[in-house]
Amino acid sequence: MGIQRTLMIWLAITLVVMFLLPFAITRLASECSGMALCMMLFFIINPIYSAILGYRCGQDVRKMWYLPMVSATSFLVGAWIFFDSRELGFIGYAAVYLAIGYIAVAISRY
Repeated sequence: MGIQRTLMIWLAITLVVMFLLPFAITRLASECSGMALCMMLFFIINPIYSAILGYRCGQDVRKMWYLPMVSATSFLVGAWIFFDSRELGFIGYAAVYLAIGYIAVAISRY
């Protein structure tokens, strides 16, 4: 599979996980289940995705080094759009996802 196709696939998955899932949670879930789903998203799904993405990027660092940054940024944009733009706590989550991604890149690379 070509690198361009691989990059497009990972970018599409990133947008789904980090941007569309928060949208779906805010629009489709009730108040009680929405909070539980948000906690699962913030503490389980997004960190695991960041680690998987980072591991994959570590296998081809020269061409995929920026994907963990794109992932964290798309989370931050999605969280600010769909939850609350004045909440600065989302910056902390994005920083943790970025760190997880680049730690996984380093582990995969070496």
